[in-house]
Amino acid sequence: MGKWLKNLAVISFILAVMIASVISNANAAGYGQGHRFGADMKLMAALGLTTEQNTALTTALSTVGPAVKADMLAVRKSMKQLKKDLAMTPPVGTALVADATALAAAKTQLKADRATLDSALSSVLSSTQLTQLQTALTAQFNSRLSRKTDRVLFGYAMYLKNQ
Repeated sequence: MGKWLKNLAVISFILAVMIASVISNANAAGYGQGHRFGADMKLMAALGLTTEQNTALTTALSTVGPAVKADMLAVRKSMKQLKKDLAMTPPVGTALVADATALAAAKTQLKADRATLDSALSSVLSSTQLTQLQTALTAQFNSRLSRKTDRVLFGYAMYLKNQ
């Protein structure tokens, strides 16, 4: 009986560690912290895409998407390096020039790959779907902007109140 309880305790512990690992991986991936995947899926479902359009969109995203992601990482890395070199005392001019050049090149590449992705996605959607998408994205943007503005105004009001 004691051996059975010991085995059960070990299995329970291993299961608890596995569950904790899954939860931490999900949180690291952004799930549960405002991950927007569900909102994007609702937006795409509202467009009423055909099977062919879904296939074409998936192909475009899988072809150009990784390049855009790599470009975004390169921009972040270049910005981080530039900030690091700016924080040095005294800043080294040649390092700053190299960092600025790398950042400009990364931004140019990102812009080009985004344009390629945008044209690929736009060629798949009909004009009605593009209009629906633009309207929905504008509404999302305005909603986020309104929330941010409200937070800033509230913070400023609290600042004035404490003065």
